[in-house]
Amino acid sequence: MFFELKLTVLLKKSTHHLQILEPIGNWLSQAQLGDPLLKQTHYEKSYKHFVFSNLYPVEKDGLYQEGRIYVITVRSSLEDIAARLQQCLKSCRESDYFQLIASELKPRRLGHITELLTVTPTVVTIDGKPWLPDDSLELLIERLHANAEKKYKSLKPDAVESMKQPFIQGAFIENRKPLAMVYKGRKLLGNKLHLLIQEDAYSQKLANVVMGSGLAEKGSILGAGFCLAKYLK
Repeated sequence: MFFELKLTVLLKKSTHHLQILEPIGNWLSQAQLGDPLLKQTHYEKSYKHFVFSNLYPVEKDGLYQEGRIYVITVRSSLEDIAARLQQCLKSCRESDYFQLIASELKPRRLGHITELLTVTPTVVTIDGKPWLPDDSLELLIERLHANAEKKYKSLKPDAVESMKQPFIQGAFIENRKPLAMVYKGRKLLGNKLHLLIQEDAYSQKLANVVMGSGLAEKGSILGAGFCLAKYLK
């Protein structure tokens, strides 16, 4: 299970889809300062356990338009985090880019997950450099698994489960070349992925953590690794 916060917003500045993720993250970060717990965790080097989408509906030309209404989806593996974010945004309703119109928080429970598809680029760094499609696919899967397992164990510190094989059975790169998101004045490269998920119970737990906490890195500040799932109902 994870929790989904739908934010209906008015966009105040026309912005390219790969440049709007940073302003969304900045707005959420600013809002968190109004909550003592979120403010503390904001400055800690720990998993924040939330991830957010780009604006919806998607614009065909990739340019989100000033004055239009869009929806941002924020997900968290923890109900408390999602609820606190919702309350913070009620006090921090506007930024340079957004005006909050409405918010709605709901729990989500999926069936058996068979596939994960990233909507926003996934960021994986190896020795300080981004993983690129020319690099080893096995290494990518290994890093994705390790990140998901660490997030799971930070949520369930007493869990003793582990597995020798990755929770990902297969991975496909959806883009021809890496996608460049703007972050702190520079470009951060990521890739859109299509993942096939193992059937065992532990793999399913990791897949659910990915849905609520994001795939790989930069989920809480750039919305990187925000996924959709295909699942058996």
